[in-house]
Amino acid sequence: MSEGSLSSQIKNEIIKFMHYTKEEWAAEMAAISLCSGWTEKEDTVSVTCAKEPVAQRLLLDSRKAEGIQALGEVEKVGRRGGSVYTVSFPGQAWAEFIEPYISPDVISDEISEDGGLRRAMLRGAFLARGSFSDPKNKTRIEILCRTDAFVKPLILLFHMEDIQPMTRVLDQVWSLYFKKIDEVSDFLVILGAMNQMMDLQTIRVQRNVNKMVASSYNLDNWTMKRQAEASAARTRKLEELLASEKAGRIPKDLLEVARLHIDNPGLSLTELGRLMDPPISKSGMNHRLNKLIDML
Repeated sequence: MSEGSLSSQIKNEIIKFMHYTKEEWAAEMAAISLCSGWTEKEDTVSVTCAKEPVAQRLLLDSRKAEGIQALGEVEKVGRRGGSVYTVSFPGQAWAEFIEPYISPDVISDEISEDGGLRRAMLRGAFLARGSFSDPKNKTRIEILCRTDAFVKPLILLFHMEDIQPMTRVLDQVWSLYFKKIDEVSDFLVILGAMNQMMDLQTIRVQRNVNKMVASSYNLDNWTMKRQAEASAARTRKLEELLASEKAGRIPKDLLEVARLHIDNPGLSLTELGRLMDPPISKSGMNHRLNKLIDML
């Protein structure tokens, strides 16, 4: 599934969530606005959303929250490269509303001490400019933020949820992202994307199984290689022994072991022992071979 499809699924789940307090509706509205960005014209502020469902959610936020309401409905604005959607607010009321959310270095005590408000803001940020990469290929959550003053508060919000995002700037837009599976999984829970979280855990288990299988395969190959090298070394020494003047002094039972080993270089000691008449154990075969090697 494509990154866009996964992100859209999660955002649709967030949009379905309606059980907010008035303060949580306001917190989500603030995060959507701060990550999306806005323009000011005379006494009006217009928040610009890339997708219509997000703009409609922003409009709903304003109607559910206290203190500020949008002016009219969502407006579609044509631009080169595609349309955007704006929601407008009265300028002075907007300034008073947004100020508590953009303190440059701190998050207010009201927000930091209320998990519902923190998570509403993180969900709003993801709604506005968030993406989730297909975990089958790579695991990554990314949120873009157009408002410089909101970057530090947004990082603090993540830190309060034990998530440590990395940052970079792309064309004057801040990018906050993280790749650790534990952090991505925790954030999916915050977003309410439980199906995607379970899929991620399934992929994680499968990756661990694949690593174990690969490790076991490599160990088996290493063991077989070591056994083959040891067998080849014994064969060379036995051939050297049989070609020497000492060959006439080798007991009959040991001579049989030497010839059997030389004639069957690919067999294990257990398999060689079974070919003896009568058959002997692996340890018995090993003991006889060591006696032969000691005769050199």
